[in-house]
Amino acid sequence: MTRRKRKKKSSISKKVLLGFLSFICILVLVGSIVIINLSSKINTVEIDRSFVTDIGKEPIKEDEDVITVALFGSDYPYDKTKLGASDATMILSIDTKKGNIKLFSLMRDIYLDLPDGGKENLNYTFALGGPELILKTINYNFNLQVDKFVHVSLHTLPIIIDKLGGVELEITNEELDFINSYINSIDFQNGTVTEPLYSAGRQVLNGTQAAAYCRIRYTEGRDYKRTERQRDVLSAIFDKFKNISITEVPGLINDLLPLVSTNMTTSEMLSIATKALGAGVSNIEQGRFPLDEHHYAEWTDMYHMIVDIDATTEEIHKFIYSK
Repeated sequence: MTRRKRKKKSSISKKVLLGFLSFICILVLVGSIVIINLSSKINTVEIDRSFVTDIGKEPIKEDEDVITVALFGSDYPYDKTKLGASDATMILSIDTKKGNIKLFSLMRDIYLDLPDGGKENLNYTFALGGPELILKTINYNFNLQVDKFVHVSLHTLPIIIDKLGGVELEITNEELDFINSYINSIDFQNGTVTEPLYSAGRQVLNGTQAAAYCRIRYTEGRDYKRTERQRDVLSAIFDKFKNISITEVPGLINDLLPLVSTNMTTSEMLSIATKALGAGVSNIEQGRFPLDEHHYAEWTDMYHMIVDIDATTEEIHKFIYSK
């Protein structure tokens, strides 16, 4: 090969390399702009992750391929300057290796040891100490290491569901007897006006109707059935996300992020969302803890659900890690 040919080939290689590097730089720049834009939309709640995972005992070492995120849905607070109780507490787990997604509820009235002494019903730990206290209480009692959360309230949940175009749910005649009173209650608190439901059956519910559905607890199954309804609504929301086009994603994220609060970074959320949507599963596997045989009721100043902690811890770990 002549020197001229070698020089020409070297020149072409440099141009290709420079072009490739320029392309990478553009991608990084565009990605950075998107991340910065998304970051400005998030209601970030800073928490000390080492605090919530330092439970004073050796945590059970589990599969590092499993991501866990706590999901909190709070009620209206009695004091507007404080947080409400977490009437919906769920843990979402994504197994990035096996490609499955699981969601389980923790009953709101389980009576748990507080990390610094004393006892409290789970839902009130959120009102007393926010995300840090409820996360540490869950980790402390069930030997977990959950340090990420997403929180919505009854003020924001209806707006989120409306922006997704509603969710399709099956309403029974028994549920129909209660749902409209909850619709009226949510409308009163949020200053909205919502059409009542007139018949049972499978139908698309708007945001307020779906939030009201989540609150029903006086049918057969009581609060156990309510946690199932809450998981069904979350699964229906997940189904909506699976079916949106890629062109809708930026606008939807722009609308929804201001309606939730979280301690996750933008890159964490994008990574988790990508893994969840890319898992290729058609449905979310659901669970509820404690199991019926692992708790009993006790009344003191209020209702408490007394839990067999060891048995429930074992069942939760079996569920999350497919053991």
